[in-house]
Amino acid sequence: MARLLLLVCLLAVGSAVADETRLSPRHVSVTGTTIARVQPDTVAWHVTGRRTNRELAAAQAACDEGVQRVLAMRTEMKLKPEDAQTGYLSIEKIYDRDRAGNQTSFRHFEAVRTIELRQHDTKQFDAVLARLVAASDVEVSYQLESSDYHKLRAQTRLEAVKAVREKAAAMTELLGAKLGRVLRIAEPKETWSSSFSSVSNTAFAAPRQAEPDQAPGTFAPGAIEIKVSIEVDFEIE
Repeated sequence: MARLLLLVCLLAVGSAVADETRLSPRHVSVTGTTIARVQPDTVAWHVTGRRTNRELAAAQAACDEGVQRVLAMRTEMKLKPEDAQTGYLSIEKIYDRDRAGNQTSFRHFEAVRTIELRQHDTKQFDAVLARLVAASDVEVSYQLESSDYHKLRAQTRLEAVKAVREKAAAMTELLGAKLGRVLRIAEPKETWSSSFSSVSNTAFAAPRQAEPDQAPGTFAPGAIEIKVSIEVDFEIE
């Protein structure tokens, strides 16, 4: 009986949605995009130590030694204990391969461990980067962050909604119509991001991004860009 009642309710909801669509054949779909920029106050460093040796213990010891040299910089960088975290140790057997790509003889063990450092004094960025590279043979990448990011993104989202309404109202008024009720609101996901800075020899074509309806006039070097797009469907009266 409960399943039958649920099925009836679902059919009723689907019918109501279909009726709503039929009642609103005239509508306009508008996208509003707003960009804000904020200065970063944190640098998130991602350090990877990678060592190889035919002896497992030697590969692990060399990797741990490199990690300890990086962690020893915590005092110099004035980091709190929670601002430096080490990841799990990863060990993999590496084999040679023939021309067909088939695995052949054992080459060595590869030991890998990552370290996450959070630097709150961004003015010392160049100095810290130089120390990290000199401390050990490691791979280094970083991400600029802001403690106000989520707050500013929420404000930027509301500005995008305002831009949507202004754009839709201007378009319908120009065509001699009147903007009606809201039928749908959506925030599309970002298609790609390049917040991490690292070295890569891979070329790719990024999809064309929406042009902003509102954006600051000047760009501050090193600023974090926050772009929010909102899609809204309005009924046309």
